[in-house]
Amino acid sequence: MIEFTLEKNKIRLKCNEFESIREHFSVKDETARFRLRGRSRFAVPSRVYCITPTGLFEYGMFFDILTYIKKERPNEQIIVGDGILELVKPGLGECRVYDNLKHELRDYQKQALLKALNSGRGVLKMGTGAGKTLTIASLLMSVFTVNKNFKCLIIVPDLSLVNQTYSDFEEYNVLFKTTRWTGKIKPDLTANVIIANLGILQSRFDDYDFLKYVDILVIDECHKLKKSNKINKMVCSINTNNKFGLTGTLPDNKVDEWNILGKLGNVIYDKDSHSLREENYLTTVNVSFLKIKYNKQPKSVKNQNPYKTELDFIYANKFRNNIITNLCTKFKNNSLVLVNHLIHGDALYDELIKHKDKQVFFVKGEMEVEVRDEIKKIMETNNNVVCIAMSSIFSTGINIKNIHMIIFASGGKSFVRTIQSIGRGLRLHDNKDKLVIIDIVDNLKYGIKHGEKRENIYKYEKINYKTTEIVEI
Repeated sequence: MIEFTLEKNKIRLKCNEFESIREHFSVKDETARFRLRGRSRFAVPSRVYCITPTGLFEYGMFFDILTYIKKERPNEQIIVGDGILELVKPGLGECRVYDNLKHELRDYQKQALLKALNSGRGVLKMGTGAGKTLTIASLLMSVFTVNKNFKCLIIVPDLSLVNQTYSDFEEYNVLFKTTRWTGKIKPDLTANVIIANLGILQSRFDDYDFLKYVDILVIDECHKLKKSNKINKMVCSINTNNKFGLTGTLPDNKVDEWNILGKLGNVIYDKDSHSLREENYLTTVNVSFLKIKYNKQPKSVKNQNPYKTELDFIYANKFRNNIITNLCTKFKNNSLVLVNHLIHGDALYDELIKHKDKQVFFVKGEMEVEVRDEIKKIMETNNNVVCIAMSSIFSTGINIKNIHMIIFASGGKSFVRTIQSIGRGLRLHDNKDKLVIIDIVDNLKYGIKHGEKRENIYKYEKINYKTTEIVEI
């Protein structure tokens, strides 16, 4: 017999084969070897577990664990304790799909919305460009039709997305009252919906106690929710069962994935980027790997991490930077160049501004949100624009349809960041027939390893790619 019981804010699993189930929901702890220094080898667990040794786990993992048990032990008797189903699948009462906004819902958006209303919590995986904001607006309008006084908190990653989401809601002609909450804008507490960025919540969450009792919590780009984040604790402290996350992709790290699902619920709808491209909701995309072979190798620097040495080498390499500059100057449509470090972006910017026929911008953290928004407008309405941007700022949630080429100028191996970065250029535009991705692969120790990781990501996403070799003379 397998039994699930409710205990405070967790669910407990009890069964004879408990250890094998717990082991399935665990992964090797890659950091254990670092924490072993100076300690007994037996003091540090070698694996990270989703389920505690006493069988406790978060509400949102219930269906994934139940599905696994039913598959592995189909003849086992399963007892689900009182109150559990109401917590893990709370539903949204009498709400019905609302499809009367300015933009009509696509079929898959209606399916996602129906799943959200029936489940009452969970994660909607919808590829970049799928129209997540319209889906959120329709979800909240569905609630508004039966409860004019509902309260919702929408959490977005940054200030720019606060403004973008607010503007989108206005454009959709939603009937509920919406307000923004940023460092410069105080929220209107009479509004139905508060849109806030992570930064303001981390600093001011405790000042607004009512936030803990909102009716609905929505976390956009929920892949950013990590166990170590302060926002993680805030999500736990919000006393509603109606919690939703939206993202184009979940982390490839199982610990981070389980944390998201545990807080918000299981994946209730999945529409990936490949399906959206196949159905012509997004533009096609081709990747060109440019593999650069250098005539010199980076010189090792005493007491410096070899990866840092390699980065310093490629960022300052004139041959490499000239390749990126030439790609941008010869391309007549809009280009986005993603970099990971300021020093690299500055070097590329200094070269590109020499070309007077181009509008060139460098978007970095110190830039005011209003200036960033103005650059986005320029790119949307003009051609022959080059935007260099820190990938930490422009890899997620930015909606610019008029991007025709993206250059991955700094490499890297992050699954989420790569997928999200590709998404910046997938939206359809009248004068765009495809998105071109230029992926720079350096024929160096880490460059090769990271390039192989990205190649596997393109295979996973079913994106065509080719490789061209460039040799420095």
